[in-house]
Amino acid sequence: MAGGSSRAIRLVKIAGIQVDIDYSWLIIFGLVLWSLASGYFPQAYPGHTRAQYWIVGLVATLFFFSSVLFHELCHAFMGNRLGENIDRITLFIFGGMAHLTGEPKNADDEFKIAVVGPLSSLALGLVFWLVAGALSGAGAVTLWAAVFRYLAYLNVALAVFNLLPGYPLDGGRLLRAVLWKRWGSIERATARAADWGNTIAWGLMLMGVLEIFGGALIGGLWLIFIGLFLRGAAAGGYQGTMVEQMLQRVRVGDIMTPDPITLDSGISVSDAVENYFLRLGHGGFPVATEGRVVGMLTLSMVSKCPVEERAGKKAGDLMRPLDASIEISPSATALAAMHQMNDSTSRRLVVLDNGKFVGLVTLTGITRFVQIKSQLGTAATKVSPAAGQDSVQEH
Repeated sequence: MAGGSSRAIRLVKIAGIQVDIDYSWLIIFGLVLWSLASGYFPQAYPGHTRAQYWIVGLVATLFFFSSVLFHELCHAFMGNRLGENIDRITLFIFGGMAHLTGEPKNADDEFKIAVVGPLSSLALGLVFWLVAGALSGAGAVTLWAAVFRYLAYLNVALAVFNLLPGYPLDGGRLLRAVLWKRWGSIERATARAADWGNTIAWGLMLMGVLEIFGGALIGGLWLIFIGLFLRGAAAGGYQGTMVEQMLQRVRVGDIMTPDPITLDSGISVSDAVENYFLRLGHGGFPVATEGRVVGMLTLSMVSKCPVEERAGKKAGDLMRPLDASIEISPSATALAAMHQMNDSTSRRLVVLDNGKFVGLVTLTGITRFVQIKSQLGTAATKVSPAAGQDSVQEH
């Protein structure tokens, strides 16, 4: 799947793309290994030692998840070739996801990014099938040929499953691309593709229930879990697209806190805690020297300074110096601000208009705007400065 998890372990970087694994992936890795080593291979190919079954089971499991990673890397490479910014992949319990920092620019790009995944899985399936045939022809141990034949089947199954026309599966993204091209509206196309995804999810769960009544408890439970996951992903993907389109149409200047309170760089950290953080309840403040903003001091920075040292430390000592990573223009979109916060790991950005400090935009403020806009409907296009001021009081 291609799309947009904090519960992840950093694994490796490939061609500039960070590969993470969700903790849930460890569960499925263990289950797949156990089922292959103690179930499938011993039953289908008897006559080998337990150690041999566990070795081929481990090899098959590693190759399978490498296949999932290859599938997602192909999404990422195609997206980056088309000018999208995909710099992270997460492997999770039912597969993987290449994280786009935004929606594709147009329907054609969406189609290309989505279709390359299933095609890569089909290509891998062919490669594994040819390897299995070569091993059989060379007189290799039947068990090893069986491993690659199994991998061929799995990759074809992965391609077929991903081609189901339900968002956010690749087939659902292909459907969205076609509808987007026809209707000219990504919102309408996403809604229809997500509806299909929801329908497919319920179908999988129904099949799971029937499997359980038919005596296949484990297989039925897996179908139900996959259906539940797909249903949640379809809803989340649709909501994410709607929020992104909303933020794309809003400027930072519309939702920033204008002329926020600043800290003098010479103030002691203990004074900043007593008279600003505790009294005003804000999560961070711009830091200024002689009226010019030079950095940002946040609650997390202060909390790392021991209490007994705060009286002797100045705000300027602990602040994050101002640089391009935490500066933004009031004409930038709120979506761009969100991406910049993510890249800079900062929840707040200093707003500069031609070098002049004019405001502060925060992650909480953007979130509050989305909540207000969603409650009021499409008629609302801006929130008042007062609403923005309230939003930065929460950390």
